[in-house]
Amino acid sequence: MKVTTNTAANVVCLESHPAWRAAQRRACELEAAMRRHPSFQSRLESDAPHLHSV
Repeated sequence: MKVTTNTAANVVCLESHPAWRAAQRRACELEAAMRRHPSFQSRLESDAPHLHSV
């Protein structure tokens, strides 16, 4: 005999969940920090081809 119960499922929109919002904010802050880093900026300004080791 199979018994089923009625359960209420709560659907949470990710954009409104605090953990998701915090993760998105951290990702944006990390990306901005990487853009500000001197090594990243020099990579953008340099049009020279990358050297490959032989």
